[in-house]
Amino acid sequence: MMPSKAEIRQQTIKALSAMAVVDRRRASDDLYRQLWALPAYQQATTIATTISGGFELATRPIIERAQADGKTVAVPQTLPQRQMAFHVMDETTTLIRTKFGLMEPQDNRVIDPADFDLIIVPGLVFAATGERVGFGGGYYDRYLPKTTGTKVALALPAQQIAAPTWHVDSFDILLDAVLAANLE
Repeated sequence: MMPSKAEIRQQTIKALSAMAVVDRRRASDDLYRQLWALPAYQQATTIATTISGGFELATRPIIERAQADGKTVAVPQTLPQRQMAFHVMDETTTLIRTKFGLMEPQDNRVIDPADFDLIIVPGLVFAATGERVGFGGGYYDRYLPKTTGTKVALALPAQQIAAPTWHVDSFDILLDAVLAANLE
């Protein structure tokens, strides 16, 4: 019997939370290096990412490097009806903590979904074949169909799987690439 997405989420959060600091740092550094080397990153002028929290891969290094490379970086604000708007992230952006404990922008220019060159898609589990299990809110399932940018995930070891072990829904958008951390 297939595990439910809820069970997969719980198991993955537990595994990510238990990851040794030294292993997390090594895996994260490997993922950042892979991202910087990716032609889609090098050619991108406008990038979407998140402001990470807790057990997630830290996105601050991604935001800072992309800004230093002269790229426009935008981060999401959640809206009613499980929608999102990505606001430019810079030194003038006002961030507030949401009821979910996440930091979100409250101002600055909104980037049209069609204007992203690269979207770093969050989630909990990523199949090498491009499927993902997200956090369960459906925000990215609604947003990604509006974009044409390259959709990339960065997967720590506990988030990597060869092929889906869950039911893949018709509305699930495949990722263009899943970068997998190597601890070797």
